[in-house]
Amino acid sequence: MNRVDTIIDALENAVHNFAGDDTESKCIEALAAARELKSLQPVAWMSQGGDASRSANYFKEMGFTNLIALYALDEVTK
Repeated sequence: MNRVDTIIDALENAVHNFAGDDTESKCIEALAAARELKSLQPVAWMSQGGDASRSANYFKEMGFTNLIALYALDEVTK
């Protein structure tokens, strides 16, 4: 189980503990956000050595392993 799964599990349990309370709606909102985070796909990858972020295909072609996935957590509009 990864960290997001742990958070989702804890929030699912908390929702039942706070049924009918104002905290219940906050738990439901946090649960939806955690599920959204879990569904995200990486926008780029970085090698363990700290090389510049590139596409996953670039690193695979170069023979890199142990890549770090990079995610965009917020949308920025201008």
